[in-house]
Amino acid sequence: MFGNLRTSTKLLLLSGMFILSLLVAAYGWLAEKQIAIDFARKELIGTRYLGPLGKVYASVLTDDAKAAEVLRMLAAAEVDAAGSLNSAELERDLAAAIRQHFDQSRLVDTLSKARDLAARIGDNSGLALDPELDSYYVQKILVKELPSLLLQLGELQTLLNTKPESAAGGDSRVRPLLLAGMIRSTLEEIERDSAAAYGGTARITQSLTGSTRSMIAAVDSYLQAASATDGDTSSGALTNSYRTALDSVLGSWTAGQAELKHLLEMRLSDLLSKLRSSLTLIALVACLSLVLAVLTYRQIVGPLRQLEEFAGRVRETKDYSLRINIDRKDEIGQLALAFNTMLEDLAAAREREASEHVRTVTMQAELERAARFTAMGELAASIAHEINQPLAAIVNNASAGLRWINNRPPNLDEVRLVLGHLVNDGGRCSEIIAGIRAMLKKGSQSRAEIDLNELICGVKNLVQSQLETRGVLIQTQLADDLPRVMADRVQLQQVFLNLFVNAAEAMACISDRERVVNVRSERYEGEGALIAVQDSGIGIDTAHAGRIFDAFFTTKSEGMGMGLSICQSIVQSHGGRMMVSPGNPHGSVFCVILPAHGTGGPQ
Repeated sequence: MFGNLRTSTKLLLLSGMFILSLLVAAYGWLAEKQIAIDFARKELIGTRYLGPLGKVYASVLTDDAKAAEVLRMLAAAEVDAAGSLNSAELERDLAAAIRQHFDQSRLVDTLSKARDLAARIGDNSGLALDPELDSYYVQKILVKELPSLLLQLGELQTLLNTKPESAAGGDSRVRPLLLAGMIRSTLEEIERDSAAAYGGTARITQSLTGSTRSMIAAVDSYLQAASATDGDTSSGALTNSYRTALDSVLGSWTAGQAELKHLLEMRLSDLLSKLRSSLTLIALVACLSLVLAVLTYRQIVGPLRQLEEFAGRVRETKDYSLRINIDRKDEIGQLALAFNTMLEDLAAAREREASEHVRTVTMQAELERAARFTAMGELAASIAHEINQPLAAIVNNASAGLRWINNRPPNLDEVRLVLGHLVNDGGRCSEIIAGIRAMLKKGSQSRAEIDLNELICGVKNLVQSQLETRGVLIQTQLADDLPRVMADRVQLQQVFLNLFVNAAEAMACISDRERVVNVRSERYEGEGALIAVQDSGIGIDTAHAGRIFDAFFTTKSEGMGMGLSICQSIVQSHGGRMMVSPGNPHGSVFCVILPAHGTGGPQ
């Protein structure tokens, strides 16, 4: 099915499939880039959310007077997230805890809710799955470690501010020590992650690492002050150290959030820049492909269509002098050159064929003319032989008559008998001359109604003496009801004369059986007439049976092979046909079938 399509359709399909493949590949690549862009945008949403969350920590741990403003910022951050972080429930719980007037015993619960919200933000915004090491460690500090540190600091300060008598058992002494150890462990983790975050990036080293070091120093100072209180928590130094530690942690929060936002914005900008560059490159490749497809279509389909139209014009007009004008060096140009060369060869062959045809027609006409002269020569020889016979009889009878008259007394009865023979021989000569005149007179070419039996007998009389000298006997079996035919007498006489002579020649080498030419006439299928001439010769070789009526074909050492061809032409011109078949038991049978006068040719 594909092989039957036009070349233009195949090129369109090929170009379409190429462009479709390009678009599919581009779509897959763009979809992958879009996923990365969407991921970075979602991380930005989470990073923006961490800003108000840091204000929550500052409000809860330092100054409760700004709670209303912090709640508005927190609600705005949730609206900005548009439910993509699935954090609405945790945000409501944290806001409810902030709205309540809390004491130191409820501070830890509020900070736990804030830490849970930070963890949810990190998980659902993709920050926890960030593929870049620098931003991954920064978000880890913001989402996990700083909230834990603030919770631990708040809980430690709460325990230190709690009166000893309100503490349960020995928890007032053990729990602060555990929290101090946990704070130091968190500080170590923050320090490691801060060092790993920059990974050789000078920007992070200058901004985040400096604030981290200050935070670690401030928190260490607070822990030293807490361990030196020895139960006296009313010291102003401890409060100031706590305030300084909180400010440094919140400062690290702000610096980390700004740094993370900056990293993500740079990544998003880079992704968008690469996306625009890729789209531009894909558009250029697509346009170039379309231009190349159009040029290929014009350079291939147009010349091929021109060749097709030119070939159709040559086929319709048979004018091999036409030439196609395609001056190109590619395969189509070579095809056009080969086509023009082929037309030149065809034109030359056509001219040679026409010349050969004219020469063949001329030669055939000359050969037919020579064959007719040969046939007329044979006819003249037969006529001369036939006339010589009665003339010789006349001479002999006249000599005998003279002898009978010179006798003394003259034998008148014998003279009368001889004179009667002379009259008969003279009548015979007259009949022969009349037949010759009938064959040669000018009006003999016009067709007339002919009795075939009479015509056969006339030809038999002409050649009988000649055939008898060859030892050939002519036998006739002529039907009485044979229909008359409309024909040219001379032409039919030539046909049968040729058949009789050919039959005699076919038996020239026969010595073991009688040489007989059997001529038979009969009605053919009720309308026409059939004349069969059979000899007792060697017959026709089966290898030559199909060519026996071809012009110039002969098995004789002499002759041009035109006799039977001319005979067939004459019979066909009369609406009849000739056939040949093997004789029984010997020889060959030539049959001439002619239509009766007033009927069409035989079927």
